[in-house]
Amino acid sequence: MIKNFRLYCTFMLQTLFLAAFIGCSAAQKSVVQSTPPKITKSIVNVGFDVDDTLLFSTPAFDKANKSDYSGYSQEWWVIVNKSDEGNSIVKKVTENILNGHKRKGDEIFVISARNEAGGDVLRGFLNKTFGIKKENVYFEHDKADLIKKLRISVFYGDSDSDITTAQEAGAKGIRIMRSPKSSYKGNYHPGAFGEEIIPDSKE
Repeated sequence: MIKNFRLYCTFMLQTLFLAAFIGCSAAQKSVVQSTPPKITKSIVNVGFDVDDTLLFSTPAFDKANKSDYSGYSQEWWVIVNKSDEGNSIVKKVTENILNGHKRKGDEIFVISARNEAGGDVLRGFLNKTFGIKKENVYFEHDKADLIKKLRISVFYGDSDSDITTAQEAGAKGIRIMRSPKSSYKGNYHPGAFGEEIIPDSKE
């Protein structure tokens, strides 16, 4: 009789323990499932200038300057825009920055102050070299309105006007250092507008 009573008590204790464990596990599972995932990645639109930002492009301009066409004519710009491949040099620091934005999922745009004559060749080169969508490459001297229209949050450029137009448009302008070998010497005062400067970005 006593032995049977002990067996009964042991069975009841085991049953109660198992019920409590299952109930606790179910409650935990319910809490986990009802908690929404945290989204920490913020996707933004990012813009880049071309000359002395994505590319050290003085060699392309040199090709046009050696032609028989007048500087800044339509024909002259066609030569510039067709001469980046095999002549211009990718700026590695900027390329690393761009790839970081791509890994994050940001949308990449290019706004160049170049004339659009022959621009489809440049679009193809930027697409092949950086993976930038051809339709995201724009040619515009006054960039502020386009930065607003494209909702660009961050714009990288080398010139003072890249920084000031970005700031005017409500974007963050970030300075890429210009190579001392660049043929373009004007419109360049790093830090004059309180902007962030990317170190070691001259090459």
